[in-house]
Amino acid sequence: MDKKTVLALWKKISACIAEEITNNNEFASRMGLIFEESIIKLNFSKHETTNTKPKRGNRREPAKVNPFVLLEQGVEVLKTALEALDIEELKDVIAENGMDTAKLAMKWKDRNRLINHIIDTTQRRSSRGEAFWNSGSEKPSDNE
Repeated sequence: MDKKTVLALWKKISACIAEEITNNNEFASRMGLIFEESIIKLNFSKHETTNTKPKRGNRREPAKVNPFVLLEQGVEVLKTALEALDIEELKDVIAENGMDTAKLAMKWKDRNRLINHIIDTTQRRSSRGEAFWNSGSEKPSDNE
């Protein structure tokens, strides 16, 4: 069926429905109920979606380990904990701690490369600011 034929048929159907609504009160009230139910469902679904937070589909799972806490116990402890994780779990650690601003590590497939990246980044971030401490004075974390 072409576009003109479909449009002509739709106009005939619409005219028939409009005439029936005009002449038949029972039909008009049934049509009104259908529209009211549709409006109520539409309003309900709008309120339902505005009250719930939309899920972002591309979020990763929470990391299973905190590399900064493990690094305080030693590099070997951190490495051992990271070696127990699979590739996706290592990527979760990287994503949660913002260790891949260029989004390159998420493409890596080598576990050792991911583990070394996490260890290097964690060590680098943990040692930030050490140049400003005098050799004789203690860091705040040493006093606790």
